[in-house]
Amino acid sequence: MSPIEFQSETVKESIANKRSGSLSMTTSDNQNVPFILIADDDQFTRMMLRQLMEQEGYQVAEVENGEQCLAAYPVYKPDMVLLDAMMPVMDGFTCCAKLQSLTGGRTPVLMITGLNDQASVDWAFEAGTTDFVTKPIHPPVLRQRVRRILKASWAEKALRKSEEKYRSVVENVKEVIFQTDVAGNWTFLNPAWTMLTGFAVEESLGTNFLNYVYPDDQKLHQELWRLLLGGQKASCRYELRYVTKAQQCRWMEIHAHPTLGLDNAVTGISGMLRDITETIYTQALEKEKVRLETEVIERKRTEEIIRSALETEKELGELKSLIITTISHEFRTPLTAILGSAELLRHYGKTWSDEKRLKHFQRIDESVQHMTQLLNDVILMGEVEAGQLQCNPTQLDLEKLCREIVEELQLSLESKQEGQENNAPGIDFLVRGNVTQANADEKLLRQVLTNLLSNAKKFSSQGTIVRFHLVCQEGQVIFRIQDEGIGIPSAEQERVFESFYRASNVGTIPGTGLGLAIAKKCIDLHQGQIALESKVGVGTTFTVKLPLT
Repeated sequence: MSPIEFQSETVKESIANKRSGSLSMTTSDNQNVPFILIADDDQFTRMMLRQLMEQEGYQVAEVENGEQCLAAYPVYKPDMVLLDAMMPVMDGFTCCAKLQSLTGGRTPVLMITGLNDQASVDWAFEAGTTDFVTKPIHPPVLRQRVRRILKASWAEKALRKSEEKYRSVVENVKEVIFQTDVAGNWTFLNPAWTMLTGFAVEESLGTNFLNYVYPDDQKLHQELWRLLLGGQKASCRYELRYVTKAQQCRWMEIHAHPTLGLDNAVTGISGMLRDITETIYTQALEKEKVRLETEVIERKRTEEIIRSALETEKELGELKSLIITTISHEFRTPLTAILGSAELLRHYGKTWSDEKRLKHFQRIDESVQHMTQLLNDVILMGEVEAGQLQCNPTQLDLEKLCREIVEELQLSLESKQEGQENNAPGIDFLVRGNVTQANADEKLLRQVLTNLLSNAKKFSSQGTIVRFHLVCQEGQVIFRIQDEGIGIPSAEQERVFESFYRASNVGTIPGTGLGLAIAKKCIDLHQGQIALESKVGVGTTFTVKLPLT
């Protein structure tokens, strides 16, 4: 080990002992008191400088030369160094240069020199000194320089700390922080830009923002930028699409505002980009899911209503059985598909890709559309069977209408039995009362009387008589149709007006079970009433009451 190296090690040990010994007792309660390191080979000067600094309330340590100063610096970590320019072993200029190299140029150094020539001044500043004072030292000047340098150093440290904190935030946030110039070229982008778009910050800086905007959104982007640069808008928030390096489209939420210079002139645009692609897709999928689930619920409710209605009509004829079979079969397949996809989405939808989830939503949608078409077909059949009934009353001659209907039925029957013996039941028409005029819908009333008379003849035995009475009373008209047919079982009389219902004793007599249902609907539209009396093997009497006006 050389003498100099030995001396350096000895100095370090001495400084360390001082730091852990005497200084530990004076600094424990003064963590925020500035610490001054004095380096001067003249003992008197060091004592004077110590006294001046301690009078200012500073903590002080002193060394004799530049090498000791370098050894003491990492131990004390002083806030400032008072450094003599000319010292043995290592002069102040060399020591200052090494200190600044060691600390990255952040150490405030006040050079104390007896030299006042321009070369020495230049040399001092080239070495990294903050300022200098010349000998002989004037205490007021020294105090003021130290205060000013410390104040500036503290301000610089606070600014540096603030910048580091800001840079840490900017570099670690997921959102893109950006700045552009007035031409729209990127001047600043944080690392999130690369994570979001795949483009390196270095390759993007200096390029125009429109290069990264989805073509269909460029016009909107330009217009908003123009409004910001022109001062028509103080800020803006909107959503548009950017294109990544992999040519993928990503939705961005943009917050932007003009950047102002020192003279308040607009120098560009600053703001933030946030990737909302997943949010947009999730909202779209959720909206579609809710819509489909709502449709499924409504279709299932409708299907349950239809199924319930069909199940209560177990003894309908051939047409009703066909409808039940068709509905049950056709609804089972789409319902199975809907329930299956809904179950899969409920359990695995969060882990599937958007494409796979959309495939199942599409499957549900197609099944719902199929069910909707089936329901429309059933509703249409109901409208046809009901004749899309609307009541349009006009003034009618009821007697004339009834005679026309009787004549038409007789002629129809005769036409069917032409060339055969006519043993069909006859119709005995009788009118009671003087007023035979009424306000009614001729089409609907004809449907009612035709259905009732046709049923009476159809379910009556050969050679019997169907009695048809028209009774006009004050305020109402009564139609009474009585046959001598097979009758209706008493337990089934309440159901004969239901669609597709046929009594259990009709046997092979043809019919759809719609005649009485249609008649009942027509009478209801006239604000009328219909009632029946029947006994199996004896016959049936239907009584219809309608208001005259």
